[in-house]
Amino acid sequence: MNKRKSIAGVLAASMLFTALTGCADENSGSSASVNYKWSNVAIGGGGYITGIVYNPTEEGLAYVRTDIGGAYRFDKEQNKWIPITDHLGSDAWNLIGIESIATDPVEPNRVYAACGTYMSDAAALLASDDYGETWYQYDVEFSCGGNQSGRGTGERMKVDPVNNQNIYLGTRTAGLWKSSDYGKSWSQVESFPVKGDYNQENNNIGIMWIEFDPETNDVYAGVAMSSGECIYKSSDEGATWEALPVNQKGMYPLQADISENGKMYIAYSDTAGPNVDPKNGAVYSLDLRTQEFTDITPDVNDGRYGGFGGISVDAQEPDTVVVTSLGFWHDNGDNIYRTTDGGETWNALYTKDEKNYVMDTSDAQWLDWGREEAKTGWWTAAVAINPFNSDEVTYGTGATVYSTENMTDLGSGTPVTIKPDVDGIEETAVFNMISPPTDGTTPQLYSIMGDLTGFAHMDVTEAPDDAHFMKNGKPDSLDCAWLNPDIAAYTSDSNKALNYTTDGGATWNTIKALPEKANGGKVALAADGSALIWRSSTLSAKPYITPDFGKTWYFCQGLGYGAKIIADRVNPKKFYAVCEGTFYVSTDGGYNFTSTGAVVTDAAVPVAVGDREGHVWLYSGGMVMYTEDEGKNFTVLKNINANALGFGAPEKEGGYMTIYAMGNDEVDGNDDPQGDGIYRSTDKGKTWQKINDDEHLFGNLTYAITGDSEIFGRVYFATNGRGIVMGDIAE
Repeated sequence: MNKRKSIAGVLAASMLFTALTGCADENSGSSASVNYKWSNVAIGGGGYITGIVYNPTEEGLAYVRTDIGGAYRFDKEQNKWIPITDHLGSDAWNLIGIESIATDPVEPNRVYAACGTYMSDAAALLASDDYGETWYQYDVEFSCGGNQSGRGTGERMKVDPVNNQNIYLGTRTAGLWKSSDYGKSWSQVESFPVKGDYNQENNNIGIMWIEFDPETNDVYAGVAMSSGECIYKSSDEGATWEALPVNQKGMYPLQADISENGKMYIAYSDTAGPNVDPKNGAVYSLDLRTQEFTDITPDVNDGRYGGFGGISVDAQEPDTVVVTSLGFWHDNGDNIYRTTDGGETWNALYTKDEKNYVMDTSDAQWLDWGREEAKTGWWTAAVAINPFNSDEVTYGTGATVYSTENMTDLGSGTPVTIKPDVDGIEETAVFNMISPPTDGTTPQLYSIMGDLTGFAHMDVTEAPDDAHFMKNGKPDSLDCAWLNPDIAAYTSDSNKALNYTTDGGATWNTIKALPEKANGGKVALAADGSALIWRSSTLSAKPYITPDFGKTWYFCQGLGYGAKIIADRVNPKKFYAVCEGTFYVSTDGGYNFTSTGAVVTDAAVPVAVGDREGHVWLYSGGMVMYTEDEGKNFTVLKNINANALGFGAPEKEGGYMTIYAMGNDEVDGNDDPQGDGIYRSTDKGKTWQKINDDEHLFGNLTYAITGDSEIFGRVYFATNGRGIVMGDIAE
């Protein structure tokens, strides 16, 4: 066991050597670091919330887990969620998917997490005694599947509420494990009789949850067994186990919760969800004294099909239970059912005849997704009743977290109000961002990402509205016109392959007539938006240019296959390209390109400086070089390796734009390298400052970074699961 407060951030880049025409060298060291404060560009979730856990003894303490974006703690003082696993970096990328999280009911400062996104890679168990501010890490040989089938089952990890040094963990393939020293060491519980034999999408589901009887402190485990012998009990802290009677063979108890009056409530489905929709399901109560099961499946005439995912007992009213549907693709979304009499009768958010809720998405209006009212959600496996407030039922969806404001009104005729409860949680998998100049009436940022496509962010501190939500397939490329940032374009893998806006993303238009039948591809816009260059995603793709958004198309002459093309940010007549190891320039608006004679690596990515004509920088993992004369001559920097590079507002008005890079300064001649991280330079690359630290590595980074064109010091960079990270100089 070792205590780890930091794990390296960005993947190390290999050095590249390239032959250049007309090149000079420039090599200086790193300068002192600068303090930054970190937040996110506000979207409001954007990913799958797989688990929600309230602490039963400390009011206001709650945690959520995500499938690819780490864990969060609710901070009642700030009234928002706080990321607590940002110390995990790219060399530990697999740990950012959280299989389970456990809060200690005896010492609420203690919290535990089972980390592992995919079962093909190593997992680890984390333990904290300061609410997740710092962690002990225990590396294990078994694996976890935080982003695989069955990730929405119950909490596989649980703290013994009587002997809280004992923590139990159910695994997918290695049976039951236990720690008797607050998570500092772990061993397999050899007495546990099964490991689970149900597989889904070639993933073992294994042990799905651990629960304790609040009266006897007996411990129960739910296991995915095809025999139906799925629930096991121990009355001696795991020394021996007995199987409870078979209840529903062919169904799996995905979640369970135990009331103060000796009833276990169980949500069943015939798959482990969510990737494979259940076709059937049931809800049962189990009398723990008699071991008798009672079918209490909600029958509210809502047309439900599929199964049940999440279940939660009200800590203040032991006969009050909520349960969610799973795989019920109703137009309203998944349903939530509530009983106040132990399951004899139920009320629901909706039936075939009535709707008993209102979705208030004013805090993240994009969640409407083009509808008059947002869906209640989908993949609703995570649900929890606030133990101190029966009106607050918090549940996770495939896109966000919602909470009810008045759940006890369900069935009274007063609609239940449901609002996003996601402030601070950002879980998008981001591909790229652009921050053009703005006067406050044009977007501050454009972004593209997985699942959601992307947004035009009018204000990066406010979640976008639905009008500025792209929602059109998986994007590949993004650009905007620097001199008229209301004009932007992106490509998508859908049948709407190339899209543009002329009103800052309030409306998007699809170019229907492409010169080739291909989805996706790359796009570049002239500085004033007067021309658009598009190259398809095929290997044999050549670039085309249109001056009228697709009414007419022309070949871009002079370039070969696979060219990387960008626009000059100042002169609309100039474009630049890297193609087959050579640098090219166009001075006639992108119709014709000619080689400048500069030989560069074919992997080099060009980036134009926002306020200087003819200034282009190249990076390729190791090499960084730049030109100030349209590519006739290049200067090579030997003091930084960069996997991504971008520009932001200068330190002083009229100065050179601030340069931001993902990479490292582990180069020859640097005797005190800072290693992998986020860097900035305010002196045109002569010196670099590392601006993140070992507590802020942000999981699995995506190679995309830019500064804010208006705000000095502000940087945006992309992650695969932690959204768009935003950094500002700390006061």
